[in-house]
Amino acid sequence: MLNGVIELVRFAVVTFLAAVAANVIVSLVAYACAKMIRVQGQETAMRDRLARYARIATGLTNRVEARKNTAAGAATHLFGAQRHEKQLKGRIRELENSPHRFVRMIGAEQFPNKPYEFLVINTSVAHQVKRGEKHPFYDSSWAQPCPVHVWARGPEEAKAEFERVYPKASGFKAVYAQPLTGAAAPKDSSEGDGVETADDPEMEPA
Repeated sequence: MLNGVIELVRFAVVTFLAAVAANVIVSLVAYACAKMIRVQGQETAMRDRLARYARIATGLTNRVEARKNTAAGAATHLFGAQRHEKQLKGRIRELENSPHRFVRMIGAEQFPNKPYEFLVINTSVAHQVKRGEKHPFYDSSWAQPCPVHVWARGPEEAKAEFERVYPKASGFKAVYAQPLTGAAAPKDSSEGDGVETADDPEMEPA
């Protein structure tokens, strides 16, 4: 029993001394390598390299944060645009289901411009509505004649302005056009109150 204890103590002492010797050897080797690096003048270069790498890492981190902030702002803008689009689509559905027609306006409502009314349909929308489909760009109200009031100096200018805003290439077609008179027509202040401007000659359907 006593011999076993002695052997155990001896083993522990030898192990402790071996560990101490190993640590001393490692420390001496590390000290020698550090001394050699200093002697060769590489310590400053390595420190400069480490500092440069640290600056690069900091720059990359800042860039990543900036990209995150930009992405967050873009996502907020996208959500806002989608919400606004949803509101507009809801408003369009309300107008489509409304018993009253709304009038689209083109031009400045002031003298010497005069109003001209165009009844307009979109043939592409009309065809898709007949097939039970929905046009990808225009609402279904264009399947029926919609009033468009164009303010211009004369019928030719009104027709040109109408075709600029509602081109035939997009499927728009004016089934009827006429100058508006009476309360809708502007009055020239130089001619006095209650005096209406002269009516334009009847316009032909566009």
